[in-house]
Amino acid sequence: MDSGVYGSTFYQTPNIDRLAASGTRFTQFYASSSVCSPTRASIMTGKHPARLQITNWIGGSANGQLLQAEYRHALPLEETTIGEMFRQAGYSTAYIGKWHLGTGIFRPENQGFNNVFASNDAGQPGSYFAPYINANFPASNVPGLESDTDSTYLTDRLTDLAVDFIETSREDPFLLVLSHYGVHTPLQAKNQDTERFRATETSTMFEREHFGGSTRLTQDHAVYAAMIASVDESVGLVLQALEAAEIQDNTIVVFTSDNGGLSTLSQGRTWAPTSNQPLRAGKGWLYEGGIRIPLIVSGIQSDPVITDVPGTTNDLVPTITSLAGLPDPVGVDGLNLFAKPAPERALYWHFPHYHGSANRPSGAMRQGRYKAIEWFETNSVELYDLESDPSETTDISTFEPAKAQELLHQMQSWRDSVGARMPSPNPDYSAPPSDS
Repeated sequence: MDSGVYGSTFYQTPNIDRLAASGTRFTQFYASSSVCSPTRASIMTGKHPARLQITNWIGGSANGQLLQAEYRHALPLEETTIGEMFRQAGYSTAYIGKWHLGTGIFRPENQGFNNVFASNDAGQPGSYFAPYINANFPASNVPGLESDTDSTYLTDRLTDLAVDFIETSREDPFLLVLSHYGVHTPLQAKNQDTERFRATETSTMFEREHFGGSTRLTQDHAVYAAMIASVDESVGLVLQALEAAEIQDNTIVVFTSDNGGLSTLSQGRTWAPTSNQPLRAGKGWLYEGGIRIPLIVSGIQSDPVITDVPGTTNDLVPTITSLAGLPDPVGVDGLNLFAKPAPERALYWHFPHYHGSANRPSGAMRQGRYKAIEWFETNSVELYDLESDPSETTDISTFEPAKAQELLHQMQSWRDSVGARMPSPNPDYSAPPSDS
């Protein structure tokens, strides 16, 4: 919900909207996880995060009634990435910006990308303004841009790097992953952009979510809007660079994200910057607001297409390799989203962790109109009919207990099939006097 073409009336995204007007826009596309690193692993490999055993944002660690499931803190080098697939096919490959799939030998330089720029060892930048550092969080310092002047904005700088790569690579086939740090914390934007939205700020509203969470219901955060505007400007400049290089008709452009917007926080915190309404909750949760994300694929046809075919980021590798005419990847969990007939299958999520959004260890699946969410602490299940209730306001598990149990058993069988790791009882846990 952070762009105009997907329904926002507050954020201004003319370039993203223009991209959608020349491509296929997916309205029911999902991140494979409600947090970034697992989704990014799926984008790189086409495999489900649970199979890869990367189920939390790398560095995340929290326990409660349960001990969080163990997870890998790097994408294994033996996994074949989309960078390696394209490089083996003779493409020049580049990765710009946020990686968050491992440090040291696990960086993108060793995962199929010939050219790597401004990729740090954390999930966010030290700052969005040069020199892009945080003395209290050195892993977040952005490398390779030490000569930038203090007024340089990171989103603009990464865009410059992308444009330069396009200009120098125009004669040969290339794969470019421009992975902006925005719109992630720290919330920082250019003053002139922030002021554009300041006058339209409204009275912010919140509602309670499970486990003491608070969810923002209004899109009115001027700094966040300005950060989105910078990403949108980047999209426009990349499209202009393709046109200037005269390769726009022979280039596929994919626009997507790695989790839902940050709208829900725990412990009464109310600084979450966006709202995913009418979708429920946000980043960290397996409700629709936490996992429903944009997907626009341009360069296939000239007229806009809108599709409600469900898919996840697992599908990007087989979809992109098919569009490029590369061999079908082996051993992936995703499917080609443009295959005919449209793929019909269940979609699964696995998040055996606690999160600062107040979400607790959980799993989910969608099959057709039905979506089930399982809570691992209580071994309970919620059931929603997304066709009649996309906001997930009414749990119908008591009205359709057979369907709820059917999906619960499917989730459990699926977890066994991919070797999903589960949380375990916490012997040191003491329940609070009253559970909010």
